[in-house]
Amino acid sequence: MTNIRVKHPAYVPSFFKAMDKFLNEDYSNLNSFTPSTNIIEKEASYTLQLSIPGISKEDIKIELDGDLLTIAYEKNEEKTDSNENYIKREFATSSFKRSFTVNDGLNLDDIRANFEKGILNIEIFKKQVKAKEVKTISIN
Repeated sequence: MTNIRVKHPAYVPSFFKAMDKFLNEDYSNLNSFTPSTNIIEKEASYTLQLSIPGISKEDIKIELDGDLLTIAYEKNEEKTDSNENYIKREFATSSFKRSFTVNDGLNLDDIRANFEKGILNIEIFKKQVKAKEVKTISIN
């Protein structure tokens, strides 16, 4: 009996490996993403920056529930009956939701947000700490 050695190029995956990857891929998060975030501490405040280019500020929802600050976005495309036959379609409904716990040292009544050039900035001011006053007590 003669053995025949078959050599596959390393850069070409086998059909079965490709199908296995396709069938076992997790597609549950295709419509959601997690925006990159910066948190900057300043002397009087904290600034939370989220990178969300291509999103309209009208579609962003910011809520404060107790000590939980939540930023959410959900955009639903209207389904249209068209005769277009997509070979590949990557534009889709997308969403995200990020939550941050805020502590007692922050003034939750003074939160400001602005959105410019794809960056959402949320500024939360620190509570003003009054300097302790030294009180002199007289001796009778």
